[in-house]
Amino acid sequence: MILEFSSTVVALILAGRVGSSIASEIGTMRITEQIDALEIMGVNSASYLILPKIIATVIFFRCSPSSASSSSHRGIRHHAGHGNHHPDTYITGIKMDFRLFSIVYALIKMIVYAFVITSISGFYGYYAKGNSLEVGRASTKAVVVSSVVILMMDLIITQISYL
Repeated sequence: MILEFSSTVVALILAGRVGSSIASEIGTMRITEQIDALEIMGVNSASYLILPKIIATVIFFRCSPSSASSSSHRGIRHHAGHGNHHPDTYITGIKMDFRLFSIVYALIKMIVYAFVITSISGFYGYYAKGNSLEVGRASTKAVVVSSVVILMMDLIITQISYL
């Protein structure tokens, strides 16, 4: 639960929700020429629009693994009480197998995923061209590419951390 569900699966869900929102917002700003107006005023539009979103997602996404883990553990504990297992047996097992590395590992992965989702979505939104249909396509591409990169980063981070 802590190593994979609380970080990778939650990040894939957030990539769909947050990633499409970021790509759509920035893509709409591009086709309505709001980004061009920022550039004419001498503002570095990419850093002005995307950097605050990266910072916000890195801060917010750090809370996601702990809330996902606690909810899943509450659900499993509740379910254990209805079967042949006693809920206290489950809690004892968690205490015996608890490793701080698991929590640090999940937090590191979520920080990487937050950066991946926001930067990829910002890129696809920033370079959207054309009309609202193209913004929708950019949003879809952002979610798909973010999901694939999240899975690749999961593999890379796992391989590095278990050397």
